[in-house]
Amino acid sequence: MRSRSTRTFVLCFTLPYLFQRHPGAEMAEVASMSMELLASPYIDQEHGGYYSEADAERSRRGLLERAVHFFTHCASVDAFQQWMYTTPEGRDADARDQKWLELRRRFEGDEVDWSGLDAERIARWYYQPHFFDYPFYYIEYGIAQLGALQVWRNSLNERPSAVRRYREALALGGTRPLPELYEAAGARLIFDSEGMREIIGLVEEELATLDP
Repeated sequence: MRSRSTRTFVLCFTLPYLFQRHPGAEMAEVASMSMELLASPYIDQEHGGYYSEADAERSRRGLLERAVHFFTHCASVDAFQQWMYTTPEGRDADARDQKWLELRRRFEGDEVDWSGLDAERIARWYYQPHFFDYPFYYIEYGIAQLGALQVWRNSLNERPSAVRRYREALALGGTRPLPELYEAAGARLIFDSEGMREIIGLVEEELATLDP
């Protein structure tokens, strides 16, 4: 609900032309994902929410854990569809299954023992609708998640300023190029290992403070 309500929140900003209102998927998802993170401290009953303190703690932890785990899935999906739609081998059903396994092992590692469960692991790509409905669309979620985590990072240091910049960025709609929209929100487009390491390290530090 926190995520989807943000879509309406964005459209409430008034811009001269209708086509200026949508900032593109990479920024629209920053709006949604950031709202989940920014609202997270206020979901318990003490702050007007509906969760008990234990449930709120579990929700906050789950939100951050899912954000980190998502990157391995996003990388798998993006690499898989690039391969599937640009190589002759992508037309072969068995080759697709084996490629998915290869990519899962590459990006997820071997921490989880999938022995004897290859069929179940392969089946994960079958119900990913983007392969069939929106080819080549998915990496936007990964870009946006990194943007949202930067907005969240800013809120840990200075919440009023982070929220203000977040709202100012959304108010720009699609009137600025994507790098400028991210900059307005107090973030940047991260395509480097150093930027990724900083953000993931911060999430790990925050997770260490939350009850498992």
